[in-house]
Amino acid sequence: MLRAGGLLDRLREAHPSFTIVLLSPMVRDAAFVREFERPGVTLVDLPAHTPSKLEARLLSLVQASYLSRGQTESVKIRLMEARANGIIRWLGLKAFLGRLILPWFSRGGSPYALSDRLVSHPHMEQLFDRHDPALVVAANPGLVFAEVPLFRTARRRNVRLMVIDASWDNFTNKLLPVRQADRLVVWNDIMKAQAVTIHGYRPEAVCVAGAPQFDVHFRPQVRATREEFFRRVGADPSRKLIVLTTTPRSLYRHHDHVLRALAAAIAGGELANAQVLVRLHPRDEVDAYQEFANTPHVIVEKPFRSTVTVADGLAIDVMPEHQRHLGDTLCHADVVVNVASTITIEACIFDTPVVNICFDGPEASPYVRSATRYYSFTHYVNITARNAVRVAKSPAEMVQWVGRYLNDPALDAAGRRQVVLDQCQFTDGRSSSRVVDCVLDELGQVESAAA
Repeated sequence: MLRAGGLLDRLREAHPSFTIVLLSPMVRDAAFVREFERPGVTLVDLPAHTPSKLEARLLSLVQASYLSRGQTESVKIRLMEARANGIIRWLGLKAFLGRLILPWFSRGGSPYALSDRLVSHPHMEQLFDRHDPALVVAANPGLVFAEVPLFRTARRRNVRLMVIDASWDNFTNKLLPVRQADRLVVWNDIMKAQAVTIHGYRPEAVCVAGAPQFDVHFRPQVRATREEFFRRVGADPSRKLIVLTTTPRSLYRHHDHVLRALAAAIAGGELANAQVLVRLHPRDEVDAYQEFANTPHVIVEKPFRSTVTVADGLAIDVMPEHQRHLGDTLCHADVVVNVASTITIEACIFDTPVVNICFDGPEASPYVRSATRYYSFTHYVNITARNAVRVAKSPAEMVQWVGRYLNDPALDAAGRRQVVLDQCQFTDGRSSSRVVDCVLDELGQVESAAA
């Protein structure tokens, strides 16, 4: 939002007398500071935060109460994973205590009301004392622990709170309920319905604005030509391009197995005249693919900027040029292969066929660790139900569907178009502008209330 939407400049233009406090661990990155420092903007570090003592105990009651209701298939599966990994214990007892205690203190239906009342954060209280904010705007609905003190202090001080949700699975796929905000901005009507029915948001508090991070994909004037892109990544322009996009190894550890199958199919003639570009996830490691360094027609890249480590352990900054590069990648790919990824939506924007991986390594994994479970996740069923992708249950089936798409790229085009309408909702490349308009509108209401 800071880059694509020009949020800081739009706010400064509309309210030149206001001070904007940009709270982020990225302020420890000199390049980030140079990019966003300007008059009227104060950059402040956001430290990591780990719930402990009373806060951690109350959080466990909130979590158990939420999980025990099993409102989505994703939550049921995530709970199975957590139990298999020994992360959650005494769920029944904690859920009983949560249902007994928390409703007495809930404010507006918020399960966090009791902990917000009893727990304070001195460093955040001091920040609020220093800057006296009129509006707090966050980029996730309270699921990143580092931002919990910000949410909690805003609630304790009755400061208006606004959330711009940047992810399509936060309402159905997490082990915690999202936090209530005064205004919530989401991508689409599907997410709005989830926020209302699962998390108790009032419909009038939810604004549908589209997916701002995809705006650049809807702007054909920023696309490189096929020749320019192939030259940039070192691909052979005479061959078709299969793009394999990976996920964090903690979620799927078998991309090497997938890549071996694709490389063997190319070498054996099943996918003759093709090549593979492996685009690594920010949490994936280049070293894990060393065995493919000299494999013909295989290219591995990790196109991001290294930066400081933030609270969730990530040390990658996705710059505008990286988003444009991703757009070029998906635009000029002939087929995209991934494991139930958001990349699928982005590929559909370019009408690029997608094959989803629904198998593990040479040996099958238990369901709670298998790729199979991802295709029952609530948010991803909205993709597969549209007949927009082909889900391969074996390496042979994957090779078969990749080959089918290479020969007939129009296959499943109608499903891909529907996915774009469902998930992006707007296709004009102006979603970031709509989000900024929502922020300005909320700020205007705050000013009117204070007058």
